[in-house]
Amino acid sequence: MEQKNSKRGIGWGGKTLKQMLEEDEQLFHETGYYYGLKELPLMKEDPLRMEVFFSRLLASAVAGRETARMITASPFVREVGELAVALYTPEGDCVLQSTGIIIHIPLMGEVIKWMISQDYEQDPGIREGDIFTSNDNQIAGMHPLDIYDIIPIFYQEELVGWVGSVIMEPDIGAISCGMMPMGATERFVEGLRWSAEKTGTNDKYSRFFETRIRHGCRFPDTVILDRKGALAADIKVREEVKRIIGEFGIDYYKRAIRELIEGERRAQLERVKTRMVPGRLRAVSCYENYYSKAMVPAHHRVDRITLVPIDVIIKSDGKFFWDFDGAGSWGWHANNCSPSALRGGACLLLSQQIAYTGKANQGTMLCVELNTPYDTYVNPSSPNVATMNQFSVPTNGGALIWNLNCRAFFSRGFIEEVIASALGLAGPILTGISHHGGPAFPPGATGSTPSGGCAIRDGFTGWALFLPNPDMGNVEVWEMATPLNYMGTRLLPDSCAWGKYRSGYGVIFTYLVYKSPQLAFEKLNLCRDEMIHPNIGMFGGYPGSRGFARLLVNADTARLIEQEKPLVHGMGCSGEAKLGIDVKGKLEVSTLGAGWFEGIAKHGDWYQAATPGVAGGFGDPIKRDPELVKQDLDNGLLSIERCRSIYCVEATYDQKNEEWIIDKEKTAMLREKRRRERLANGIPAKQWWQKRRQDLIKGSLPPLLKDMYNDSLAKGKRWPGEFTAFWNLPSDFKFH
Repeated sequence: MEQKNSKRGIGWGGKTLKQMLEEDEQLFHETGYYYGLKELPLMKEDPLRMEVFFSRLLASAVAGRETARMITASPFVREVGELAVALYTPEGDCVLQSTGIIIHIPLMGEVIKWMISQDYEQDPGIREGDIFTSNDNQIAGMHPLDIYDIIPIFYQEELVGWVGSVIMEPDIGAISCGMMPMGATERFVEGLRWSAEKTGTNDKYSRFFETRIRHGCRFPDTVILDRKGALAADIKVREEVKRIIGEFGIDYYKRAIRELIEGERRAQLERVKTRMVPGRLRAVSCYENYYSKAMVPAHHRVDRITLVPIDVIIKSDGKFFWDFDGAGSWGWHANNCSPSALRGGACLLLSQQIAYTGKANQGTMLCVELNTPYDTYVNPSSPNVATMNQFSVPTNGGALIWNLNCRAFFSRGFIEEVIASALGLAGPILTGISHHGGPAFPPGATGSTPSGGCAIRDGFTGWALFLPNPDMGNVEVWEMATPLNYMGTRLLPDSCAWGKYRSGYGVIFTYLVYKSPQLAFEKLNLCRDEMIHPNIGMFGGYPGSRGFARLLVNADTARLIEQEKPLVHGMGCSGEAKLGIDVKGKLEVSTLGAGWFEGIAKHGDWYQAATPGVAGGFGDPIKRDPELVKQDLDNGLLSIERCRSIYCVEATYDQKNEEWIIDKEKTAMLREKRRRERLANGIPAKQWWQKRRQDLIKGSLPPLLKDMYNDSLAKGKRWPGEFTAFWNLPSDFKFH
């Protein structure tokens, strides 16, 4: 044993990586500074040199990401940009990150820390040219289709750091094809899994690794080529880091990367203290999982709604504390969440909202603490739960946290930072036979959701909470990959979230099934909001509409083409055919979340999906500038019915000039009438509270909601007491 402990490690100065990790954590715990750095001498002595050093490293990460994009085979990567690259210290602390799916940046670091804690330095060993692959969310991660490829960086026989890449795959052989199949209710049907395995040496993947991919998933060539793209990105960053070390010196590199982390930690604290008001901000989110009729194991066929209260505490020193006390139970479904996924969510939100200088790293994350109670929806006790859609809490709950942060910005007067959030994407999953004869590749619509309304202007379309630089990609590329012809991609009228400043409009996609004899469609809802419509509007803004999907099978498309009749290109446009009316067949409509359509589509059938994303409006809709209303009317994005009923704006259409004319006098009358109606219909808060309290005492709630509250009352420590105290109920209250 003594001989083993005395063996020289691969870390700095002959230390083992375990020793370095323990020292890292101990110094921060004892001093409150990253690695005990009370002073930042390099930044103080020559800040310009430090800036050049950082810029060179950041450029390498961004260049690595773009290298991967050009090599990979998947449209999710090349077109949408579902990848990211980051540089880490030997201990697994992030130094800097590229653009892309940055929710994974701290999680790749957690994989590195896990490998160190599992003594990978001894077995299987860590050497120059080794490749480690992981998509096991019990270690760290968001969902199994996000695969991490991580390599070490050695310089003069010392491990000086790591570089990691993440790429989202279209399939890894799960129970059904697609990005996040909801039928995966436990980890054993989630497809291929690599638990931080050494998958290659000498900068080359092993034969067994590629064989597993070829025999284990539906699109092996795509996955293999994506791995090679990720490896190319990692190698590019590794070699550039070595050149930078050669230019600046190894001693400077070691000191500088730690100063970058500690410097960002201090900068993050100052940003929060400058822009946000300290205090406690609260929200609640509900997660609906309806599996009673799903094709899953019998004991998984349960309908449940789970409550997850969210407290965001902004401390006077600039630190965040996210408290999920009161979260309900985990379950056998695809939508549980882990603490590591929530840390990824924290990185995602903070990197976009406040730490957007390009320097976000481990220092940013050191300013955030989480309370994720064990044996709950946000910290399951079973290692066998499914993790296909861990995005549910970071996107649904993350959208609420986003709005809470915006309230803190607004309170400090930074109104240009305020933008109401949107919950995320509801898009299609499909499986079957493609126009090439093999498995059908799923379509993508990542960049098609709207942002919420801002405090100073309208929102926009082309936003995604989980991808800061979203892109729908080129239709021509998607058509090569998927058995679908894009017949139309249009903004969907009346799909915005209403407010003084509205959200962006949703997009409606119209697909014609092309040369496929068999396709089955499923509608994916990332957020698990199906019947409880979340209100994420701000300061009187309304919530927007959720997505929907429609499938028309046994369509008479061939007849319409032969007769040169109009086809479907969108929804609600004049001179255009309508599904189920002009284009005949069996029409199925889905307004809820995940669930398979019953019909099996084939060549000539139709699928239509709308992605409004449940955005939030900002401010009272009747305060909207009528000129902004006129612009939406003129652009065909707003119906006159919604114009009158929501904005209280009267307008008439001028046929000659082809424009809408606002009637200012009638508009003023409509708005005054709405104000009087509100006053007449309003009740004092005390009366409302008394009525709602009686509803609770009588149990006037649907059974699923009673179970939801009872679950959280039993699970929570602080939250149950606050709930019963607010409603003046017995401390042992529960629904019967």
